Amino acid sequence: MRADILSAGAAQGLASEVSRLAGIDLAGSFGAVGGILERFLAGDACDVVVLTHAQVTQLTARRRVALDFCSDLGAVRTSVAVRSGDAAPDVSSPAALREALLAADAIFLPDPQKATAGIHFARVLARLGIAEEVAPRLRPQPNGMAAMRALAAAGGRPIGCTQTTEIVATPGVALVAPLPKEHELATVYTVALKAGMANEAARDFARLLTGSGSAAARAAAGFEGAAIRRAGPADTGEARSLVFGVLAEYGFEPEPAGTDADLTDLQAGFLAGGGMFDVAIGPDGRIAACCGMKVMGGGRVELRKMYVRRDLRGQGLGGRLLDRAIAWARAGGFPRVELETASVLKEAVALYRKAGFVARPGKPETCRCDQAFVLDLA
Repeated sequence: MRADILSAGAAQGLASEVSRLAGIDLAGSFGAVGGILERFLAGDACDVVVLTHAQVTQLTARRRVALDFCSDLGAVRTSVAVRSGDAAPDVSSPAALREALLAADAIFLPDPQKATAGIHFARVLARLGIAEEVAPRLRPQPNGMAAMRALAAAGGRPIGCTQTTEIVATPGVALVAPLPKEHELATVYTVALKAGMANEAARDFARLLTGSGSAAARAAAGFEGAAIRRAGPADTGEARSLVFGVLAEYGFEPEPAGTDADLTDLQAGFLAGGGMFDVAIGPDGRIAACCGMKVMGGGRVELRKMYVRRDLRGQGLGGRLLDRAIAWARAGGFPRVELETASVLKEAVALYRKAGFVARPGKPETCRCDQAFVLDLA
């Protein structure tokens, strides 16, 4: 079996290991996300594409990737590395990081124009006020893996910065720590399938790469946090429990025979009618958030059942779910997205407004809701 992949370098180690264990011949390229996106859009051979959440969301809206598959690998932190055996410097604060970088005679990094970590690290150097001073010592490479290989082979007092997954996957280098909180960057990577792709081996590989069976491998590679994927009928019970639990938290009684009847069976309630339902799987393996799009009569589409478990709120998960839902609606050609909510859900209301939703005239149809919004996609 064979699958062609175009992927951010952050996923190279994981993808290579999963394909080896599954007996799949993996062909294609890994590299800086900017270059990979350019190659994908130019039509390079590809079944599976791995890019950032934001890039995949844009591709979804343009119908360049399949609408029935969109699964995260997780978030990857940008971190500092040294050669294996070298003493790990203190990088726990901006001042300590600055001192460690100034003490190095060579600083290895991925492409500061096209690579996620390289772009960010160049900004960090500027914010630390040392960009000009260390410029002669910078050793930019085409991507993070190349930067780490060059670091491993360097002499003197070198240091490097790229994404954790690329550090972990490269022999001869050692992970020191993520960048300090003031300069941290965690990038979510998402797996998608090229629109119209008919290679079932590639689809199976994408499922293996993002499925529960490879969760431990993803964590060991450096991916972390909640991962969003398209839901299936088997997710019904857990999604319903999540929604009913959040409703109870805010003092609402679930209505399983009324407005919550669509949670009785996700297939019948959302998917069979041409809709969509996403779930986010938390680090504990349980559904931590969800969001659905229900196709209504007259070509309308309504955002429903967007809830996030309390312990994972404030981490941007709701925003990611909303981004994907809106992109899916754009791809489907819907002129607008409607929703109804309750004013007590202040964080959700703020999120909707930030995304461009405006108040919709008329009284909400759902009895527990007192606000209605619409987002024009035209």
